[in-house]
Amino acid sequence: MNNAGKVKMLAVLAVFSIVLFNAAAAESKAVAEQAQATECSSCSCEKNFYNMGRGLVNILTCWLEVPRCLVYHNSQVPVMGAVVGACEGAGLTAIRAFAGVADFLSFGFMTDSIYETSYDFREWVWDSRWIPQN
Repeated sequence: MNNAGKVKMLAVLAVFSIVLFNAAAAESKAVAEQAQATECSSCSCEKNFYNMGRGLVNILTCWLEVPRCLVYHNSQVPVMGAVVGACEGAGLTAIRAFAGVADFLSFGFMTDSIYETSYDFREWVWDSRWIPQN
């Protein structure tokens, strides 16, 4: 084999090893990304702790729905607003307490759909409307 044949053989080996190295690096990168995605999606501990904390706070603050509804409805209709606000506040207190217990007992695996149903029932009692928008 002459020198030109040896150079061609070295060039082919160099290209082959570069392609092989890049394929191995891409495969290890894909495996690492897949492992990281699996780890984040299966655990999601931060969201679970957030939901459990939300449940505990909603259990402790569910009683604030009564004064919130009283203020909200009484500002719209001064006399009947107190009656309507008390009734609605009692109902929302029960719903908020139930949602808090469900969040806490499910270890945070509950979805957020119960809080997205209306503007009057937000994630936190202080995020709900206290005074009507004019």
